[in-house]
Amino acid sequence: MMKPQTPATEQTSAAILEKAIAFGNNGINLMGKIFMPANASKNNRVPGAVLCHGYGSDQAIFEDSARELAAEGIATLTFDFRGHGSSEGELDGSIVDDVMDAWDYLHDQPEVDHKRMGLIGHSMGAFSAIMAAGKLRKAKVLVALACPGEINNPIAVNPRHIFHPALKWGITMIFKIVQRTHKLEVRVNWKKFIAFWPKMKPSKALAELDNCSKLFVFCLGDPAAPYNKFLYSYGMASEPKRVMVYAGNHDTPMEEGMLRSQWQKWTVGALHGRHPY
Repeated sequence: MMKPQTPATEQTSAAILEKAIAFGNNGINLMGKIFMPANASKNNRVPGAVLCHGYGSDQAIFEDSARELAAEGIATLTFDFRGHGSSEGELDGSIVDDVMDAWDYLHDQPEVDHKRMGLIGHSMGAFSAIMAAGKLRKAKVLVALACPGEINNPIAVNPRHIFHPALKWGITMIFKIVQRTHKLEVRVNWKKFIAFWPKMKPSKALAELDNCSKLFVFCLGDPAAPYNKFLYSYGMASEPKRVMVYAGNHDTPMEEGMLRSQWQKWTVGALHGRHPY
């Protein structure tokens, strides 16, 4: 088991301690940051949340939210998925493992209350967070922002076509076009990544998360993650659950404003034990 802890920088504000970290249990070093409330300690444990960025992004997109949640008494961890930012490796079929490694690292912090931890993800990160939550069965809170619908949705796709070469080619081209259009720097093992994606069943994971408060956030002008494509998965999700649908685009939930404030407020309430519904 490999868990290197190599903080590159450490900063302290009046309320938050920020520390750069490196971790990973699967032969890949992942780089991240922990944002710890300054008053957190072994004798004053606080809730924790792992924040998972989307395809082509990196941990920086979640740093403002991480600081704001930490200021509300929640220890947060941001990180770069494999193949992204400063992390090693290539994006392949192991991104759920990355989320679970990040969870384990935050879980091991003595200041964190293991019984009050959550996962937050945007786009690909939301998809991965859902799958990780299903495997862990420990998350008390799950926030999925602009999550794509599953490819093997029985309502949308004939099961016989799930692994058809043309479908895999289409998925590959979508990711490549997004990467080229937005000039994203991602190191990808396309064969492994595309083989992984259709096999994932977030609807099954969500159906089994009975003791987890779940929030799903979508924007009406988001072609990458349209709300109607997620309806099957949402319908399968167990209670408690809630959905927010706003005007905006794929990145709106990450941008400063009312929507980001709303899901952050919901997260704070849920992790601090105040019923968010």
